[in-house]
Amino acid sequence: MKKFLLFLIFEVFLVASSQAQFAKPLRNRNHFSSNTSLFSVGLTGSFAANDMFYTTVSKSKLTPFMAPTFGLAAEWNTMRSVSIGMDVSYVMRGTHEVFATEFLTSYTSSTYARVNYNMVMNGVEARLPITFYFGYEEIIKPYIYVAPRFTLWLNGNVRWERTYDDGSYAPLVFESELNNVTMDPYDLSAVLGVGVCSRILISRAQFFVKFDLSYGISVLNNFSQHEEAEDVEFQGWGDIEHETLGNRYLQNVEARLTLLVPLRKLLKDACAFDQKMRKGK
Repeated sequence: MKKFLLFLIFEVFLVASSQAQFAKPLRNRNHFSSNTSLFSVGLTGSFAANDMFYTTVSKSKLTPFMAPTFGLAAEWNTMRSVSIGMDVSYVMRGTHEVFATEFLTSYTSSTYARVNYNMVMNGVEARLPITFYFGYEEIIKPYIYVAPRFTLWLNGNVRWERTYDDGSYAPLVFESELNNVTMDPYDLSAVLGVGVCSRILISRAQFFVKFDLSYGISVLNNFSQHEEAEDVEFQGWGDIEHETLGNRYLQNVEARLTLLVPLRKLLKDACAFDQKMRKGK
């Protein structure tokens, strides 16, 4: 009986040893920062194609206004199933529109009036993305997000020019700085995006790199109260004789890159206390 027990123990030892030899080594990702929190901060920047959507202008030629943004970002619960973030950026938005209207100059002839419209806006923008991550892979995860976006316009300019093909009328030009007469002072938009997040480990340090594409559009009309009341010389797109004012909404497609670094936890166990005491000495 004793021999049998000794033999059984010996066999179990051999099996355990063989399993240990062929077990997969621990990956670097299994060693990551047990002393980091679920809250990350970093930098964000994007490149956007911007445009204005007019409800009463259907024939304008679209030429997107291309401009970058850059700012600070934060996210709580990064790379988990659901996270909440916030980023604040300095942005450049705008639009470039070209529109032509045919009208009679006499009973037998007509010409085209062509409008060239440019608007450049600089502002501070805050987004609150709610992100949904997919899959179980810890290194790379795809995600989608929705975000309200609030923008406060700081400055900018508007230039509107109308010319005539046959030269029957002199060109008409309107130029103005961006103010509460030519633009509502703030914008509220909804944003929907899709992207991928990668966790990168260097030694015992880690950080997250996110890349996404998004579409955003205003949920509020951004014509000013003065334009809507028609108590100013220039209203939005052009003179009211040729186009009713309607509504105007900012829209854009944006490619964004974000770098996040997790904050370290404040250690509170006995070992951490002992380390503090030693450093104090």
